Amino acid sequence: MDHIMEDTSTDFRHELKYYVSHAEAAALTDRLIKVLPFDRYSLEGGKYLISSVYFDTPYDRSLHAVTDGLLMRKKYRIRAYNHSDSFISLERKSKRGPLCRKESLRIDRDTYDDIMYNGGKKLPELHEPLADEFYNMLKFEGYIPKTIVEYTRRAFVSPISNVRITLDSFIKGSSCGTDMFYDCPTLVYTVPPCYVVLEVKYDRFLPDFIRNLLPNEASMQTSVSKYVYGRTFS
Repeated sequence: MDHIMEDTSTDFRHELKYYVSHAEAAALTDRLIKVLPFDRYSLEGGKYLISSVYFDTPYDRSLHAVTDGLLMRKKYRIRAYNHSDSFISLERKSKRGPLCRKESLRIDRDTYDDIMYNGGKKLPELHEPLADEFYNMLKFEGYIPKTIVEYTRRAFVSPISNVRITLDSFIKGSSCGTDMFYDCPTLVYTVPPCYVVLEVKYDRFLPDFIRNLLPNEASMQTSVSKYVYGRTFS
């Protein structure tokens, strides 16, 4: 399989997050589906399952960077879809204040297993900057898998300002086990199942026709981190 970069952005993007009820999420979906397409990962009905293994140092550097409110921070994860190893991506999520950037590298199952159980020794063979950086994090900074986060997603996209709107429900974390393909981990709700997390990402501006469909951000906006909840409540 070719190792190709996926969803890589050279610029930081705006990111808004909200808690909404399932009724509000359904109403928003009904509005969005009339004007925006689902993203390319979507199955029938627009939904799909995301599983992510999050990595951190033995002393939880990434976790504390979030809980301490550091403006500049990053975290590493490996993501797969619908419990399948046909598409796996190594990802770095960077934050700069309210702005975010995600950089991804597609990897195969052998590379995933090598990361999980052999210190990622195959990563330098990919000759990709993200692979080299993550290998150094594993080798010299002691990054190890810490938790699995899993949830159901429905996502909409627009080419205007590269808008991406996601609705994530039934968010769970692993109380034990960190291998999303092997461990069959025990997952518990880390966000109350009555809530859906709405995320809105865009480049330079959010088009008015999309902004007008969203909930009132003054009452609903949050800074929820699925990784933090996965570590804190699982």
